[in-house]
Amino acid sequence: MGVATTFEVAVPASTLALAETFEREPETTVRMERTVGGNGQPREYVWVSGVEDDRAEKLLGTDPSVVESRKLGENDDGELFEVRFESAICEFTDAIAERGGVILRATAGDGVWNFQLRFADRGNIADVFDDEFSKRYEATVTRLYGSNDAPSAQTGVTDKQRKALSTAFELGYYSVPRDVDLRTVGERLDISRQAVSERLRRGHELLVGDYLGKTSDE
Repeated sequence: MGVATTFEVAVPASTLALAETFEREPETTVRMERTVGGNGQPREYVWVSGVEDDRAEKLLGTDPSVVESRKLGENDDGELFEVRFESAICEFTDAIAERGGVILRATAGDGVWNFQLRFADRGNIADVFDDEFSKRYEATVTRLYGSNDAPSAQTGVTDKQRKALSTAFELGYYSVPRDVDLRTVGERLDISRQAVSERLRRGHELLVGDYLGKTSDE
């Protein structure tokens, strides 16, 4: 029996989806919440943040990689949409599933999609990311978690999330009572309040999961 392994892979948005959205609004971040299978064109549920007001709805509505989008709601983390993408990203996720992989997390920002994947057998990695597959999607494995890795060795926190956490701490956002609010932290980082909220929330989730030795799907 092989050893289960988790790894992360980066794929340019230009080969999957939402490249035009990131070109128009570089601060946009996307987090895929859930995938529903359906004849090669599954509907995705995604959280969009980093843009103001109703800009996200307009961006998705005009992005050529989006067949259909519908806003379902919003909160401090961003706006939730049900989206049906063109085939490229659907073919990518189908290829992972067909090879026995599970997508634990899918996020996008700065024109790049980042997937955290788990396979029951480490040998499956070579089967999925062979030369043909990697060339087709310009996919790059960016991080590999072995079964014996110490949880603290790789938290998965991105540089932007780490900077947001550090800045919030330095400004007193975590003081009791708080010295500053999210808007003030955003002004220091020169990003929107929504973007700060998203980066801190994801950073918190990854750090807590790392401490507990768990992933968000468990």
